[in-house]
Amino acid sequence: MAPRFDHLKGVFGLLPTPYTEDYEIHTPDLQAAAEFCCSTGQHGIVWPVMVGEFYFLGEQERIANLDAVLETVNGRLPVIFGCSGVSVPQVLTFARAAQSAGADAVIAMAPARTTAAIAMDMYRRIADVYDGPIVLQNAIDYAPLTGEQVATVVEEIPQVEYVKEERPPGPRHISEIQRMVGDKVKTIFGGMGGRVLPEELSRGANGCMPACEFADVLAKVMELWWAGDERGARALHQRLLPLIIREKHSFMRYVLNRRGVFTSLHERAPSGINALDTDDKREIALLAQEIAGDIDAYPFKPE
Repeated sequence: MAPRFDHLKGVFGLLPTPYTEDYEIHTPDLQAAAEFCCSTGQHGIVWPVMVGEFYFLGEQERIANLDAVLETVNGRLPVIFGCSGVSVPQVLTFARAAQSAGADAVIAMAPARTTAAIAMDMYRRIADVYDGPIVLQNAIDYAPLTGEQVATVVEEIPQVEYVKEERPPGPRHISEIQRMVGDKVKTIFGGMGGRVLPEELSRGANGCMPACEFADVLAKVMELWWAGDERGARALHQRLLPLIIREKHSFMRYVLNRRGVFTSLHERAPSGINALDTDDKREIALLAQEIAGDIDAYPFKPE
């Protein structure tokens, strides 16, 4: 079957995973977040990766909620299923589920505490069970690959059509991947929550995967850049930056609640020192006023 989307690029919103008071996945809120991405000009959806706390999710609930997200999106945007897991066999379980459900692409990192060799082998194994595009996610703490190793994987596995590069110290590795495989992959995606998006774009990225709560504004930054308005893109990014530098899971959930997306703020792991206090919320509200004119839908609501 021909893919629904030939070229994935732009700002792909990462869905945080919402929970009920019983610690179950709050499927209606997850679907509301997917609808939010579709309705606010974002270019795609990814779930679950680190923003979605994939490491807290069981296999059955994760696969069932992929179906719920795909049902909500109904082909309006590309949906990338996060397949990272605690072992390579579990990663492959999720890749098979993506194949069965009809996800538009998959993204994966090697399990924590493995090696680059295992990571490279994992992508070969994913390609054996999933026949769509694969996004190689290259992040610290999850068996990061060198530029040379990324190039080897891209050369050996044609389905690895995309790279999400987010090794520290940041955008310089975008330059490395652009230099080594820029003509062999369709898009290099940046990360880091969109905090350095203009520099990533200037170094060869043509996509970004930030948490979704402000990804509609980041999509406007991207579109201004595409239109040749670098000054306008940077100015909008600078207005948004004081908000997205505060990004933690508690912040994402709070903003999605204030924008009328999430009804639940429950967590599977308490935020601890990252929990928002009254002064944090006051500051977020003040900063949100600076981008109010850049938000076309889902404006901030009173608490």
